[in-house]
Amino acid sequence: MTLTTLTPARKPRKVPQNLIREVLRGQPYYYKGYKSVMNGTKKREEIMGSSSLQSIIVFILGFFLKSKINSKLYWIGSNEAGLHLGHKNNLSTDIGLFLKEKVVLNDKYFEVAPELAIEVDVKIDTDKELDYIFSKSEEMMLFGTQKIVWIITKNKKIFVFSKGETTQIFDWDKDIQLTENINLNLQQLLSEEGANY
Repeated sequence: MTLTTLTPARKPRKVPQNLIREVLRGQPYYYKGYKSVMNGTKKREEIMGSSSLQSIIVFILGFFLKSKINSKLYWIGSNEAGLHLGHKNNLSTDIGLFLKEKVVLNDKYFEVAPELAIEVDVKIDTDKELDYIFSKSEEMMLFGTQKIVWIITKNKKIFVFSKGETTQIFDWDKDIQLTENINLNLQQLLSEEGANY
């Protein structure tokens, strides 16, 4: 009679806190590529940053908005501005347009909703990007954001979520309304800046 040696089942390794990009309704969302960090094929720093295209789009859009807004009334938050929506609800946004009168500047996340949020691509690890885009947008609108614009570089599409309105999808060479007074044609803006993609 032969005895078979049983190997104990491995416990799944806990994902370190520093690989969590956002927490939506208590559900952690990890940085895209976090599994490569967990298995040792990449370092944390290799998955944290934006691509050159994402970075330039955020930069150009930030300057575009700055040139159009009333700077006495609004702040523009960028660099993955943190948003604390409530207990176990911490998100970030690539660009947020905030009413100055509502903002307290400190070393914590914003605790008020941006009037407008702009996201460039999905930067979390998921095979359900559309679910994430819709869930995050819905949560931000419940928090008080009036409009969320998602720019998807791979498909050159723009999703526009507005409170009380039907979600719209545009090609990025079409004019879209960011605010009552600001319209954007992303392709035209990128071309003017020499950022051809």
